Amino acid sequence: MTDILIIMNNYFHDLASAVLLGSAVIMYALGRQARREGPQAYTTLAGLYATLTKFAWGAVAWIVIGGIPRVIFFRTHEFIPAVEKGLLAALAVKHVLFFSAVIAGLILWRSVKRTIEVGAAEVGR
Repeated sequence: MTDILIIMNNYFHDLASAVLLGSAVIMYALGRQARREGPQAYTTLAGLYATLTKFAWGAVAWIVIGGIPRVIFFRTHEFIPAVEKGLLAALAVKHVLFFSAVIAGLILWRSVKRTIEVGAAEVGR
């Protein structure tokens, strides 16, 4: 039963990384749209930003919290099985991709926040 819980945690941890990146990509696309449409679109973007930020923070929380058991059981539930099956390179690539996805998500999120701040200044003029 413990093994099943650890494996489920690892899957949900990966999913949380994808949720963070997905919500950031959506926000980035909405930010680009707002820049094209003009000042009124920034108000809509700000409202959507608040909602999607809740999803992003939930994902970040799960990445951190779910990462604790993942690190603790990494050797027995990911590393050793990958070595035994000859999948160590694939495991490394997966972790690099997910780490990159989380970093890209955070960068995109910050860029949208700056877009909203710029838009708010334009609306306030």
